Amino acid sequence: MQEAQSRALRRRGNAWWWFLAVGLAVIILYLVVTAPVRHLFSSMLAAGATVAILVGVRWHRPRPSRSWYLFAAGMGLYTVADAIFGAFQVAGTPVPFPSPADVLYLAAYPCFAAGLISLIATRRSGGRWGAVLDAGIITLGMSTLAWAFVVMPYLRGHLSALALTVSLAYPLADLLLLGMAAELVLVAGVRLPALALFTVWVAATLVADALYYSTLAVTGAPIAADVSYALWMASYALLGAGALHPSMGRTTQLVPRSRERLSRVRMTVLTLPALFGPVVLIADIGGVRGQATHAMVIASIVCALTVLLVVRIMLLAQFAEAQADQASARAGMAEDALRRQTSLERRLTHQAFHDDLTGLANRALFVQQLEYALSRPTTPRNTVLLLIDLDGFKDINDSLGHPVGDELLITVGHRLLGTARRNDTVARMGGDEFAILAQDLKEIPAETYAQRFLDRFKEPFAVSGHSSVFISASIGVATVAEPTTFNDALRHADIALYVAKERGRNRAELFEPTMSLARQSRARIAQDLRYALPRNELTVHYQPVIHLPTGQVTGVEALLRWERGGRSPTPPEVFVPVSEETGLIRPIGTWVLREACRHGRKLRDTVPKAEALSVAVNVSGRQLKDHRFPDTVQQVLHETGFLPDSLVLEITESTLVTDAETTSPHIRALRDLGVRISIDDFGTGYSSLAYLRDLPADIVKIDQSFVLRGGDDVDTSLIQAILQLGHALDLDVIAEGVETHHQAQRLDSLGCPYGQGFYYSPPLAPAALEAYLTTQAILTPSSSRL
Repeated sequence: MQEAQSRALRRRGNAWWWFLAVGLAVIILYLVVTAPVRHLFSSMLAAGATVAILVGVRWHRPRPSRSWYLFAAGMGLYTVADAIFGAFQVAGTPVPFPSPADVLYLAAYPCFAAGLISLIATRRSGGRWGAVLDAGIITLGMSTLAWAFVVMPYLRGHLSALALTVSLAYPLADLLLLGMAAELVLVAGVRLPALALFTVWVAATLVADALYYSTLAVTGAPIAADVSYALWMASYALLGAGALHPSMGRTTQLVPRSRERLSRVRMTVLTLPALFGPVVLIADIGGVRGQATHAMVIASIVCALTVLLVVRIMLLAQFAEAQADQASARAGMAEDALRRQTSLERRLTHQAFHDDLTGLANRALFVQQLEYALSRPTTPRNTVLLLIDLDGFKDINDSLGHPVGDELLITVGHRLLGTARRNDTVARMGGDEFAILAQDLKEIPAETYAQRFLDRFKEPFAVSGHSSVFISASIGVATVAEPTTFNDALRHADIALYVAKERGRNRAELFEPTMSLARQSRARIAQDLRYALPRNELTVHYQPVIHLPTGQVTGVEALLRWERGGRSPTPPEVFVPVSEETGLIRPIGTWVLREACRHGRKLRDTVPKAEALSVAVNVSGRQLKDHRFPDTVQQVLHETGFLPDSLVLEITESTLVTDAETTSPHIRALRDLGVRISIDDFGTGYSSLAYLRDLPADIVKIDQSFVLRGGDDVDTSLIQAILQLGHALDLDVIAEGVETHHQAQRLDSLGCPYGQGFYYSPPLAPAALEAYLTTQAILTPSSSRL
């Protein structure tokens, strides 16, 4: 279908060529044939042009289309007039003058003029008097020739009043058509093929009329009438071809050109018509000087031309004056713009190198100063770089609001600036991170210099609406012991800052090479961990949970293991924190959840009496804060067919307490699914057992540090308190880290219902777990809560 449409478009695009070719063939046939029937060819070509205009309007849809409909109406009148004229010729009857054909010919001119006016109106943007004057000059100049060569001979003849009126109507109509066409060309120019064909159509019509009627008026019979007929027929073909050309649709949409400037060609076109009158008078063409009336008419036309030329010159002068005023205004604007630009450049230069909030140097200026310091030959061993990061600044923003946080940053910046030496560079690197560059630091050690800033955070910061705000900072210190790049210096300070954060915050750490090695190792772990899932390097092992009074297996805990690239297994305590920092814990956690549910479903299907077996999966704080996590759990349960009440999600106590506002809605959504919640590592995060009452949980897991305390002993008092509170709140309690028979007996005697640890079994691969459950474990009945 598209190919058919493409062929149709190509045919439409070439139709104007075919119409021109057919028109040329008809004209040649007219000139070759001598029989009277040839006089019907012009009416046939006129009819074809009328149809071509209507077809072109339908194909190309110019908006508005009234101009082309007016042209079609005029060409239709020409068709009928040519048919009448041809009929007289074929019949061999003399054509009367005036005849009905003359009425139709003259009636066509208003249609053509109205069409031209309509086209001009679509392009007049607020009036183009320059083009109107230019068209008037051209028309008046040509009217001089029309008067001398057409009107004067007719007036000297002996025609009746009607015949004279009709004879004079033709040149007047031509002058009207000339004026309209000239204005159109001067306004829009010939920028489209359709307009070019259109312009040639008007020119051919005027030349044919001038040749025919001027010779008719002078000699009483047209000279070279066939040439005039051929030109008229050519004009029909040109108009029809212009209507069929694809650019016809844009003839009513052109934007007017600049009209005020006069090119050399345009000046020539305006000057020559203005000379026609004087030439006629000086040459005394037709004896015009001996005839006062005709001389007065020619002189009047010359006067009118002179007035139009003066008005045109005045318009040009006004335009030039306006241009001069605009140039002066633009010069003034340029001066103002230059002043504003200079001021703006100063402000932008300051902004480019200073922080908008604190007014301190920004990262760009700090790096520039650091590069300069490192390029000095005396800089090594005397340059110290401090990176300072506020501890818990996010909590300030979240609790007191960002305006207070911004004010605190400004106050911190001023305090750091007051603590630094006069020549030191204090910068805000972004967010809540600041940097200090101390050059030629000889009088005090770098650690002492850093401690000076750390001590300033012991004092509270005053902010609006609050009496005081306390906040601490961590500082990474890097000294330049040898020539190095600014990237290395910043990296060393950043590594030291990271270590200060890792070692408890509110402290300063001096960079040591071993820190870089540790950071590099951590970075390699992070990089390898990104490919752990695609490379199938992760596995899930399971450690049984035992009902202490009976020794029965009631559930298993899923534990993640990683063997990367054929190396020895990487301990979870090494790679799990890295996955938390990088955000990889989310996709990895989802994978563990899916694997655990899949294995749990498989155990239920393959191991006898395993319907009551529960599977516990650890959930990180990042996962729990994700609002999509409940939906993920629901999707995994649906995919694997694992029962929600058999899935236990283990969440650390600190995660539940520190961000309860965010996590509580997600936990409620999980419990609505039927999933149970277990508090992992209970007792390590908060000392008050009152938290247990408010935490949304079903199970409490006593941290192994209380079970392993004192070798085989257990922390009896705390475990008893947890067991009593768990019993009161209807919570199950599991003791982790059971490694000896004595610990198992002691926990059982205290009334702890469940235990987990190496005493019963290490974490097992899925196949080993299945064998363990089949050969060694005694499964609990389905009434067990775990």
